[in-house]
Amino acid sequence: MSGIDAALVDEFGMRPVRTSWGAGWVILFALVAPINLLMSLDRQAMTLSAPRIQAEFGFSLVQISIIIASVLWTYALLQLPAGALVNRYGPRKCLFVGCLAWSIATILTPMGSSFASFLLIRLAMGVGQSPDWSSSIVTINNWFQPRRRARANAVLLGFLYLGSVIGGPMLTQMTAHYSWKLGFYVFGVGGVIWSCLWSIFMRDRPATEEPTVEDMKPVADRVPMKRFLRSRQFWFIGVHYMCLLTIQSFFLTLMPFYLMDHRHLQFTSMGWLYSLPWAFLYVSVFLSGMIADAVLRRTGSVWKARTPMGMIGTFCCGTLVLVGDHVQNVTGMIVIFGLALGCSGLSQISIWTSVQDLTSGQAGIVAGWTTFWGNAASGVAPIVMVYIVRMTGSWSMALLLPFIAGMIGAVCCSGTHPERPIEGI
Repeated sequence: MSGIDAALVDEFGMRPVRTSWGAGWVILFALVAPINLLMSLDRQAMTLSAPRIQAEFGFSLVQISIIIASVLWTYALLQLPAGALVNRYGPRKCLFVGCLAWSIATILTPMGSSFASFLLIRLAMGVGQSPDWSSSIVTINNWFQPRRRARANAVLLGFLYLGSVIGGPMLTQMTAHYSWKLGFYVFGVGGVIWSCLWSIFMRDRPATEEPTVEDMKPVADRVPMKRFLRSRQFWFIGVHYMCLLTIQSFFLTLMPFYLMDHRHLQFTSMGWLYSLPWAFLYVSVFLSGMIADAVLRRTGSVWKARTPMGMIGTFCCGTLVLVGDHVQNVTGMIVIFGLALGCSGLSQISIWTSVQDLTSGQAGIVAGWTTFWGNAASGVAPIVMVYIVRMTGSWSMALLLPFIAGMIGAVCCSGTHPERPIEGI
């Protein structure tokens, strides 16, 4: 079934988006979502194996935190170039090369023997993963009409966070019964296989949609980068995502150490408790996507469907992290941490649908910019928090950083108006 969302096209002043409804969901569920699940599992393999790797090689908490976070340094630095490459060459070619590269790096990880070798492999993994998110966002932008994009983004984010839900118990059990190396081999080989499937079956856009003359132009000939850099919205959405991933970086990188060192939990039980808050986020992104699309259908207002939920989600996420740390009961703490990550689901849907709404033809650039800021924070914030713990001896002091980030992020979100494309400013 093909169609045009005429009302939304008129509102944005955009060229109609023609998509094949059924084919879009097949592409999403069969190719885009699974490849992001594998990327998530690759990252979880290091996070959850880190306590065993730290013990085996004698790394300090700062060293192992740097190893975990370093994948995000190259990933973040290459986001703008990756976004431009995706716009020029398409997600099919870019993500094939990227997935193959990061999967090979995953397979090589167990061969590390020193701080420097682990660091080098992780940096290479970040290079490989750099085209993933821009490719995924551009694919959804090409295959889905605006009124369905929030739900499509929800599926994409859901599979990404499913890696954290299933990765905790799966990897800790693998490590406890076999070796911490096994997960890297399993997920790496899976990524090599899926990169080949992606190259064979993926198409950049529906066959019924012919590229226009405008589509064929280089990005620089259409909208100069300086136009984006002069836009306050371009900066607001980048800083908002930076603040949100500052909060999420605690869960992604430091929570295993927090649970074992501060809460004195065992390795195997840590895996299950680590995954539970991510289950809240997994459910939240699906609900948030349905809510956002329902609000858009009912009100016709893109701003109402995007911005308020982002403001509420980011502020509550940062606040609940601080609250959860002060709860002494472990069950209560996990529930509050789960609510915190659940709130971030509101913000994730708000941000990534806004990225697609803020541009009429350069989603790769805006996605790359936004991902750069978010993952730059993810690569730095955990190390900052570890240093705060080291200097003060207090996790509560370190978790003030996510709280402050939540307040700043909510303010930045309030300045985002996805109903006003950047090209028109």
